[in-house]
Amino acid sequence: MNKIVLFFLKKYITSPKKEWLRFDSVFMVIGIIISVATLTVALSIFEGYESVLKDTILGTNSHIYIFNATNGNLISDDVKQIEEALQQKDCVDNTSAFIITQAMVSNDNRIKGSIVRGIDWEQQQLPSKYKKNVFEGNWQLDSENSAVIGYKLAEELDLQVGDSFKLISPMNSTVTPMGIKPKEEIFILTGLYRSGMYEYDSKFIFVDREKLSNFLSLQNEYTMVEVKLKSDWIEKADYLAYVWEHEFDYKYQISSWIDFNSNLFSLLKMEKWVIFIILSFLILIASFNVVSSVSTSIIEKRTELGILKAYGTSNKILQKIFIGKTMLLALFTVTFGQLLGILIAKFLSWQKFFVLKGDVYFLDKINVQFGITSWIIILAVSMLIVFTASLIPLKSISKLNITNIIRKV
Repeated sequence: MNKIVLFFLKKYITSPKKEWLRFDSVFMVIGIIISVATLTVALSIFEGYESVLKDTILGTNSHIYIFNATNGNLISDDVKQIEEALQQKDCVDNTSAFIITQAMVSNDNRIKGSIVRGIDWEQQQLPSKYKKNVFEGNWQLDSENSAVIGYKLAEELDLQVGDSFKLISPMNSTVTPMGIKPKEEIFILTGLYRSGMYEYDSKFIFVDREKLSNFLSLQNEYTMVEVKLKSDWIEKADYLAYVWEHEFDYKYQISSWIDFNSNLFSLLKMEKWVIFIILSFLILIASFNVVSSVSTSIIEKRTELGILKAYGTSNKILQKIFIGKTMLLALFTVTFGQLLGILIAKFLSWQKFFVLKGDVYFLDKINVQFGITSWIIILAVSMLIVFTASLIPLKSISKLNITNIIRKV
């Protein structure tokens, strides 16, 4: 960089007059800080929502599901074949066969629909975070007719740990002289389950796999095998599902978590970047103050500019001085705006006055996350907008009349 440019930039920073504290500069700084902070808060909330939603879905569900290719269930031989084949693969962490069904759950006069999952809770490592998500009571399903219920479902049914409730299965009904009678059985609530996602916490019931098998009158049958992948392979789950279908000669239908949730996450990504583009216009509007501030600075420095031009300083060097001043101030302003935005986003995640409706937004808590990529993108876009705005008034430097300026000195 030219020594003249460096000299004036150093003077701009260290001068006791504090040129950057002029009213027009302060007004420019405040506008950029507010707009950058707003953009940072929006992206932080979107990224936090997307990240937590993904962790919650993958914590409750597995990465890959293997079903019978027909409408029937998997039998013991199917499960044995699948697990033996998958245990030899480096990408697989663990597997487990389970049973899932829909049922009605009632307590006194209250009745709700639910999804009942029969799991092998004695397995040391399960594909889901079932054991970790049981926050009250006992996750072990070893007592007679014990069950773990989503805490939202328990609240709606007014159930506490130790209470009993009735599980009703219309799909397993029997014909009696009095008509069709659904299968009913009493269960004991031994634990409360919280995944953080309303959809799961308001519907899920976990019971012992063998117990649910007897309740549904199934003999050595399972709904599906769930597979947990190692972390490096999670994003490649759809590819693995495609490959495994071929390896099993299309005997089984294999689906990944991406198949079930791709539309949701694609929508979230699109909305995030649409919001980014829209809120970037706030920075564009704030950059109008940059034009005003640089124009005012050029008018105030006309005498100095005229003298420098008389000594042979080129218009390009003079423009670099003003660009350097503006970009230094912008770098500080944008960085401060990002830090302020992160603090505001953190406050929104900590506060208890405003919470999300879980039945609408899936999650009932505001979560924030801000990655280095978003930081760089906001910084780069903001600096580019400010740089472009600062170029507009600099054209007037080349139009300055040196003779007229010096005569007035």
